[in-house]
Amino acid sequence: MVRDKRRLRVSERLMTAPLRLPRTSATRLALLILPAAAALVLATATSARAYVIEGQRWPGPTITYYATAYKKAANQAAQTWNNANVGITFRKASSSASADFVVIYSSDINRCEGLSLVGYQYGSQSWTEVGAGCDRAFMVFTLTHELGHILGLGHETHRCARMNPTVDFPTGTPGDCRYHRRSYWFKHLLKNDDIRGVRALYGG
Repeated sequence: MVRDKRRLRVSERLMTAPLRLPRTSATRLALLILPAAAALVLATATSARAYVIEGQRWPGPTITYYATAYKKAANQAAQTWNNANVGITFRKASSSASADFVVIYSSDINRCEGLSLVGYQYGSQSWTEVGAGCDRAFMVFTLTHELGHILGLGHETHRCARMNPTVDFPTGTPGDCRYHRRSYWFKHLLKNDDIRGVRALYGG
């Protein structure tokens, strides 16, 4: 059997100040603060080669979200993190205006990929952007990863984790994990490294 080994990019943007900027400017800000983010990574993860924390923790016990893109996949991703008992809970908001973050389509994002701000945005609404036209079941993998960024996790590049920066299409196997069929990964959406990282932030 031949499988598609194309790797999809699942990336994040960093913001560490309560600024409302055009998204092009936000990208520049991310590049400027990477050295500071790297210092934080070294302090939290390098010695153990474990999870990577890049964002500010959210201040309350609940994060509200509103999805206009891949609603079922977003709900399943949120429930996956809730079931992991990581010390904070995702809850659906009644409208996009009242949500802490939104999940929306973007023509700038490739099919099946996603892009998110990382961690708490100091009162400004956060967002996850996704590309249109993807297999809706596969988007559960992408959005579980992206919600990890919303929680404050960065990319894990040293061990198997949902927060690996690439994922195999169509199986959903994270880039640093042993290959399994899609049915396996639907039952193992998060790895221990992902859960430990968020619990380190929120004390779950």
